[in-house]
Amino acid sequence: IHEEFIDKANSNAWLMVAENLHEQALFLYQNRKDMIGHIDHRKNTKIYRYTVNRSVYLLGGFALENALKAFLVYENPSWISNGRMSKSLKTHSLIELKSKCVNVPYKTKYNKVLRAFEEGLESWARYPCSLSSEDAFDEGVFSGDLLQKYNILMNAYIKKLKSLLVKEWRGPHGYRCSWRFIEY
Repeated sequence: IHEEFIDKANSNAWLMVAENLHEQALFLYQNRKDMIGHIDHRKNTKIYRYTVNRSVYLLGGFALENALKAFLVYENPSWISNGRMSKSLKTHSLIELKSKCVNVPYKTKYNKVLRAFEEGLESWARYPCSLSSEDAFDEGVFSGDLLQKYNILMNAYIKKLKSLLVKEWRGPHGYRCSWRFIEY
């Protein structure tokens, strides 16, 4: 009875969404051209940033989140049982999600990258500002270095997930399957 839900909530489904969001984040970043400048006449400062920064952060953050949830569903099939998603999957905290993963690559590395994207997911990338003045984040500091580390992390997550998903996965309610990935 819950097979249709499992088809939509299994690890591969999470991975497909993660890959799509990741590709879109990279596409936006690689094709960025428009900038906006902020001139603060009180402090006599100028900040220029690409207009896609917020979108890249949001897409990249959600890509990381979906990839981590793919690991968690793979490792905890009961989290998508009885036609419902577990409360354990209903968080945007990338650090918390990663801490629950067993098979995730870079278990102790790249936490700064996850924190940077998590901050965006929780506030300024989703809303026009951070949630409070104490949590203010300077969107202008988005860098190629951060994106490079994000890309290394996402590619490792994708590669590891695919290596797990080609083996038979035993989901809830007797659900069993595996996947084949064809690269063009």
